Amino acid sequence: MVWPLLKISFPLEEPVLIFALVLVIILVAPPLFQKLRMPEIIGLILAGVAVGPHGLNLLSEDLEFSIFGTIGLLYLMFLAGLEIDVKDFRKNKEKSITFGLLTFSLPFGFTLAVAHFALDFSWMASLLISAMIATHTLVSYPIVSNLGISRNRVINVGIGGTIITDTIALLILAVIAESTQGEINLMFWLRFLLYFSVFVFIVNWVFPRLSRWFFRNYDGQSSLEYVFVLTVVFISAVVAEFAHIEPIIGAFFAGLALNRLIPHNSPLMNRIMFIGHTLFIPFFLISVGMLVDFGILFESRGILLIIGVLFALAVISKYLAAYLTQKIFRYTLPERHLLFGLSNARAASAIAIIIVGFNMGIVQEGVMNATIILVLFTCLISSLVTERSGKKIAYAQQVQMPDHRETEERILIPVSKPDTIPELVSFAVMIKNRKSEEPLFPITIVPDDEKAAENVAYYSRLLEKAQVHASATDHMARIISRVDTNVADGLARSIKELHINKLVMGWHGRMPTVDFFFGTLLENLLMRTGKAVYVVKLLTPVNLIDRIHVMMPPAVEYEVGFRDWVTDILDVGRQTNSSVLFWGHIDTHTSIRSILQERETAEDTDYREMECGEILHTISGEIAENDLLVVVKARRNTLSYNKELRNVPELLDRYFNRNNIVVIYPEQEIVYKDALDVQV
Repeated sequence: MVWPLLKISFPLEEPVLIFALVLVIILVAPPLFQKLRMPEIIGLILAGVAVGPHGLNLLSEDLEFSIFGTIGLLYLMFLAGLEIDVKDFRKNKEKSITFGLLTFSLPFGFTLAVAHFALDFSWMASLLISAMIATHTLVSYPIVSNLGISRNRVINVGIGGTIITDTIALLILAVIAESTQGEINLMFWLRFLLYFSVFVFIVNWVFPRLSRWFFRNYDGQSSLEYVFVLTVVFISAVVAEFAHIEPIIGAFFAGLALNRLIPHNSPLMNRIMFIGHTLFIPFFLISVGMLVDFGILFESRGILLIIGVLFALAVISKYLAAYLTQKIFRYTLPERHLLFGLSNARAASAIAIIIVGFNMGIVQEGVMNATIILVLFTCLISSLVTERSGKKIAYAQQVQMPDHRETEERILIPVSKPDTIPELVSFAVMIKNRKSEEPLFPITIVPDDEKAAENVAYYSRLLEKAQVHASATDHMARIISRVDTNVADGLARSIKELHINKLVMGWHGRMPTVDFFFGTLLENLLMRTGKAVYVVKLLTPVNLIDRIHVMMPPAVEYEVGFRDWVTDILDVGRQTNSSVLFWGHIDTHTSIRSILQERETAEDTDYREMECGEILHTISGEIAENDLLVVVKARRNTLSYNKELRNVPELLDRYFNRNNIVVIYPEQEIVYKDALDVQV
């Protein structure tokens, strides 16, 4: 078809026109379907049907478009692995295995019996069709991610089930492909195990170590970090292909390998999510729609029968697997529906299996077309069910999991050195209450002297850098520059004027540790405010932290800010996938365990009971280069102040000069007020 006035032929062949049309679809379809109260995914798939070769024929499945579709699929599987909560996954591995076996065996067994005995397919064709029905693709996962429930317990179970299901299905495909060539024997299994072992070694051992080296040496170079991550994803997919494994499995394992190295609130994660959800994944969804041909529905009654039977088997068997899983592990009704929604969509794996079977002559063209129709219908049901159940779970999480920290949390970040800006902003983002809509407050205090105007201009440029870094994490920053008699007075006044809850400040690298703690700045600041103060020194990127050692003085659990700083440290551990080791008194450990029970999330924590004066000496023998030492101190004349804490600066200077350190002064302002009332 040719449009003579503009000299445009259809399907489009000009790359600029193709890309422009796809961008228009991505721009228009999701908002339109939002107004119709339908998931955005359905809009993109149906748009692909409309513009595809079986619709208006505006786009064809040429090489360029299929490349973008493949990239989107790999990106989707990578995000699924990247966002999985590793701690919850380990905690729920038995549940993942149970659901995976159920959601594979039930569809596979039912379909195998019906396909061979009722539809009269050969055993080989029945095996192939059964593997196709048993598999599923996480097409509706972006809905879960957008609703902010990707760390829900059934999400990890569903993702784990996907790994098991797709791996078994693709293994069956590999066996069928080899059997057609007469090569299935002991050598085939030995070769497969060897290839798979090499793949696991490269992705799970080589890539994490290479990534650690890269992030350590190129920390802060965001564009290089993003390109490196994409490189790891696609090399993993290539390695998987060499190992005779589907590339989507390689991309998923790449996400697992990089999971603990990319914190959820980091600028890098924000870029990965933004580009994926706005470009690559929509391309994949449109490409899925382009495969659908509704014309086959009118070809013969036989096709309609096959479609109807396969559709019934696909939906009923997957729902039965979700139902049994819910009953076994006592999940809620919305969680059952969410499991069903995630596991019902067939897309990449199903299409790959059937196309391979068609090319080998095992199944006919009608079965392949029926599979494409099945892909559309199951994706529609999956999207609708996931959207509705996901909203219920998101609402329930907000109601059932209260955050005891102040919702309108305000964090002040004093800025004086350019090289400390990324670490201070990143740490502030990690401890910031996720429900708070308040911006971060980077600030500089300029001494009131003859160079004040010049210094204000210089530090204003530093503040802009902090603002850019904060915006890269999807957090707003309100920069503040003020002139005052000294830094401590300026910060104290700003804390009062801005109603600040926490202050995150950097370690002063130009003075000894002892002078810093006993000098004018920190000591004077602590005398002027009772708000929580975090003193941060990070020598390695925060995403490389392995363990967090927390030194706590006795009676610290009685301070007003106890719950806040414990929650903050647990949040840092969760986002960096680090284990947290609490050193202190048994009563303090009991209070921390009660906080963990309220969080209802899997936390990798351990406890060591020890006298306050011996803690740092013991930790010095166990702490590693990538560990973080958190020292909880107290202001003078407070409940948890201990004389043994006076030598902490000397010990930090002596034993931990090359380690990552955070010193916390918990909030204690209300204690002062109560003590004053009692005296009066």
